[in-house]
Amino acid sequence: MTKFNYYSKLFLEFKEEELKFSTFDKYSNIVRDRLNPTFGDLDISTIKPSTVKKWLYDIRDVGGKSKRTYISVLNGIFKEALYDEVIDKLPTRHIKPPSFDKAKIKPFNSDEVQNIMNLAKVDNYRFYLAIAFYTGMRSGEIIGLKKSDINFEKQTITVQRTRSRFGESTPKTEGSKRELPILELLMPYIIKLYEKHDNEYLFITQYKKSYRDTTVFVERYWRPTLKELGLEYRRPYNCRHTYATNMLYKNLITPVQLAQLLGHSNAQMVYDVYVSYIDKFNVEFDRSISIYK
Repeated sequence: MTKFNYYSKLFLEFKEEELKFSTFDKYSNIVRDRLNPTFGDLDISTIKPSTVKKWLYDIRDVGGKSKRTYISVLNGIFKEALYDEVIDKLPTRHIKPPSFDKAKIKPFNSDEVQNIMNLAKVDNYRFYLAIAFYTGMRSGEIIGLKKSDINFEKQTITVQRTRSRFGESTPKTEGSKRELPILELLMPYIIKLYEKHDNEYLFITQYKKSYRDTTVFVERYWRPTLKELGLEYRRPYNCRHTYATNMLYKNLITPVQLAQLLGHSNAQMVYDVYVSYIDKFNVEFDRSISIYK
């Protein structure tokens, strides 16, 4: 008899070599908190699709998106047993991944952006917001910037790393490594930030260390700012959505170009998320046009 927890442990050993630590940590938590308590002591060859379905349908504290991740991890564990010929088919093979509603974006309007910036009195926080609103960079990419990533001659920022509570790593995908133009409105912020100290990182704490993550910005400044302005809470990631929608809505860029600036591997995400959002506001249509003349 080979227990499920033998293969869940084996699965994690393999994934530790393949995944970024943040993803590996998420998988480890799923195995520890969700899968092993139910399946861990069972003979893996006796686990039936009906057992998995009942377990999945009994989960009430998370949504469809999380459940899809659980099934993905569970499927990976069963595959290891399949490769070893301990089982002859995957119990998850005919289980339909739960559907889920994608979160709807809620960009800030121009007045809200200006009001948020006006309340940003602390240097590092103000510089962080400026880069977020004027480049669409992810939070981890911003605090991972080094002075060597700034090219004043070309007026560009090179994105080639990200920082989080799991440490420093390469960006989310290979396409996330990219070169961004520094807009004229952003340049004064970049210059002040660059000249502020002699550390290799652009953003450093009062202890002359690079930021581990943006928690201090969120809790100390971001939340109070939105509350003071009477705005519904949105994550700082919403600065990225705001940049993207405004670039498209004002016809400053094409969806393909925006995908490159945001670090997406293709433009599909831009069409699915941003173009569809903007289309809701394009209610006027010129019916006098002649399409063949």
